[in-house]
Amino acid sequence: MIPCEHYQTYEGPKLVKAMLGEDDITDKMTDMYGTGKNWNGCLWTFKESFGPDSYGKNYRLEFQGEDGRKHWFHGFISDIDQYFNPPQAS
Repeated sequence: MIPCEHYQTYEGPKLVKAMLGEDDITDKMTDMYGTGKNWNGCLWTFKESFGPDSYGKNYRLEFQGEDGRKHWFHGFISDIDQYFNPPQAS
């Protein structure tokens, strides 16, 4: 984990669902996303975000803004030591 100015000034939409493979990890990712909805102002590795057994798995995160718009992104974890750099929804 490294502090990231990019996220420290960001407040995103509400995280509504997070999946790692077939596993629902919404509660874990909600904690990581934080009460400020900004990834607690940090960049996290895939290992820190999804766990050491996440290598070779797909992930998908879904969000919903206060205006009702839905946002989502997904990916594949090929290196658990790489930084997970989620996009910002506007």
